[in-house]
Amino acid sequence: MEEKQQRHIIDILFVLALLGIFALSAIFLISIGADIYGKTMNNMENNFDTRTALAYLTEKVRQSDLENQISIGELDGHQAIIITSGDEDNGYRTYLYEHEGFLKELMVKQNVTLGPSAGQNILAISGFELSPVASNLINCQITIADQQTYDLYIYVHSGGVNLEK
Repeated sequence: MEEKQQRHIIDILFVLALLGIFALSAIFLISIGADIYGKTMNNMENNFDTRTALAYLTEKVRQSDLENQISIGELDGHQAIIITSGDEDNGYRTYLYEHEGFLKELMVKQNVTLGPSAGQNILAISGFELSPVASNLINCQITIADQQTYDLYIYVHSGGVNLEK
């Protein structure tokens, strides 16, 4: 009788140990899954930010790609892509630049001067440099918030890029 009771206790301990191992394995797997999910979401967000910034700049230049409308210049010391539309009296200028950690867009009438803080925040970036590669090719170097730098080359089909001072 005593042997049966000891055997019964060993069976219970075995089942409890097996249950404990199962619980620890489940917690371990959930922890690994949550870590992988977090890294995947972070990578997807970084990819989205990168693609959005690059596609936004490219599309803004391409939709305004007419003779003498695209130029590289400055807005209060910040390098900017300047898109001019309309004539001298009734025209507008659109500035694409980096200010205070954001890619910004500012659209103003030709003869109006506003500061860089007046622009609309588009996307968080930490760096934005422009340089003409050829008469019709712009190199945009964009640093995204995670400190990765990307080079974007935008080809201007009509008339080339003007350099403003």
